[in-house]
Amino acid sequence: MPPGLGLYLHLPFCPARCPYCDFNAKTYDHGEARRLLAGLAVHLGRIASLAGGRRLATVYFGGGTPAMLPAAVLASLLAQISEAPGLEPTAEISLEANPGALSPLKLTALRAAGFNRLSLGAQSFDPSLLKALGRRHSPESTRRAVAAARRAGFANLNLDLIYGLPGQSPALAAADLEAALALEPEHLSLYELTLSPGTPFGRHFRPGRPPLPGDEEIVQMEERAERLLEAVGLRRYEVSNYARPGLECRHNQATWQGGDYLSLGPGAHGHLAGVRWAWVADPSEYCRLVEAGEEPLAMREELSPEQRALELILLGLRTVRGVELAPLAVLLGANPRRVYARALAELHRQGWGRIAQGRIIPTRAGLNMADAAAALFA
Repeated sequence: MPPGLGLYLHLPFCPARCPYCDFNAKTYDHGEARRLLAGLAVHLGRIASLAGGRRLATVYFGGGTPAMLPAAVLASLLAQISEAPGLEPTAEISLEANPGALSPLKLTALRAAGFNRLSLGAQSFDPSLLKALGRRHSPESTRRAVAAARRAGFANLNLDLIYGLPGQSPALAAADLEAALALEPEHLSLYELTLSPGTPFGRHFRPGRPPLPGDEEIVQMEERAERLLEAVGLRRYEVSNYARPGLECRHNQATWQGGDYLSLGPGAHGHLAGVRWAWVADPSEYCRLVEAGEEPLAMREELSPEQRALELILLGLRTVRGVELAPLAVLLGANPRRVYARALAELHRQGWGRIAQGRIIPTRAGLNMADAAAALFA
């Protein structure tokens, strides 16, 4: 079954800028937030027509820290979305949140508004590591937020963790993971620290050099993590994502399968029938263009069949399920085994993947080398 239509909504505001973050995020400003919310309502009315009558199977509120906005504001946004383009009865509605931005009352209001999947940015359960990351919450505030979310009725909960942190040993990484698993999340996203050039972390640290863990320590962290997660029923389904069967993030899965998703908000990307686009990233410029009746486009690209096939491969090799050969054959008008014969042979030689059940299926080693595996096809 093809993935349903999704919507990604980007709310860029955060309480403060974290030193490792290179997302399109900025410190909260009340006046700017009010202007953006008004602009989002106007822009939503325009993009709803792109759905072509289809209702949304998934909605993802990302950022930034969208949950720092009042529950009434988030509920209003979701209500507007449910009006047009509309929601499927079993739609997955995800909200990203920081543990410190949630109260029991707020969580109850969010659940009542229709949010049914919560993603908490725990990042670590070590107070010193949280401080190094610039996070404002404590390990205990994450535990309180999870308990309050359960009482509010959230039965689909994700925790984000980062590993490979300055001064973090494999034992500390395992302790973080065990603390997260004690909260019994349905989903866990486990990301290796990325050093982006424009961030304070990117300027001050170098991969594999102290105080960052070396390559061998990173491998130990990853191998131990997979064992711990498998033991409690959280199965890897993408490079950085683990879930209990049936509770994988449907929005992200559809994206990795090359599905259609609309976008709303500054910097948000969308894809529809082989056309992908991005809205301008600056909130003020985004609002100015929307208010002027113009499309706030930063980029629009119509993909060729060959580009669409390559994108399916690049995304699919990041997932345990892999890449379906049949859609590739339709796009290419030829047998993908022949078109990609050299790349497939090298994928097999490296031990990164195999063809089985009509798919290119990455091995465990292939998932850990997903970027290098995808580069074989470029």
